[in-house]
Amino acid sequence: MIFSMRPGRAIGAAFAAFLVLSPAVAGPGGMADPLDAVAVHDFDEEHAHLYVESRFDRMSPVELAALEKGKAHIAWNAPSGCVPGRLKAVLDRAARRYGPITVNSSVRSTAKNRKVGGRKRSYHLSCQAVDFRIHGAARGVMAWLAGQKEVGGLKRYASGFYHIDTGPRRSW
Repeated sequence: MIFSMRPGRAIGAAFAAFLVLSPAVAGPGGMADPLDAVAVHDFDEEHAHLYVESRFDRMSPVELAALEKGKAHIAWNAPSGCVPGRLKAVLDRAARRYGPITVNSSVRSTAKNRKVGGRKRSYHLSCQAVDFRIHGAARGVMAWLAGQKEVGGLKRYASGFYHIDTGPRRSW
């Protein structure tokens, strides 16, 4: 049997193979490291503590793109049981719209909050805030988050993390 493919699909398949197998992008064993591929190493000092690897970090760009569309793919690297349903609903909708999400911060003790430079009255102290990142095309995320009625505080850090909370509407 002869295998045939439309020209557009052949180019797409060749590009996908390049991403996975290219020595410039591939790590040990030939698998691409998505952090290297998209240069997400710009963590500022204040938020470096937020980076904890999730299952999405171990996936190649091709594997991320192949995840089922319209499904909420969320990795929780922080406690999720105390996070209010309204924030979980926003994360769910964001993951369906923009791609996989890793939540790296939810509730913090006073000592941890002080250690990481959190504000004295941080919403993280009462599990009313989450810090997360999106493993996908995040264009327009801030505007979309600002339009969600459940979101009070909203911030995008230079490191690529987003903060949302249940407090009053504000950004800083």
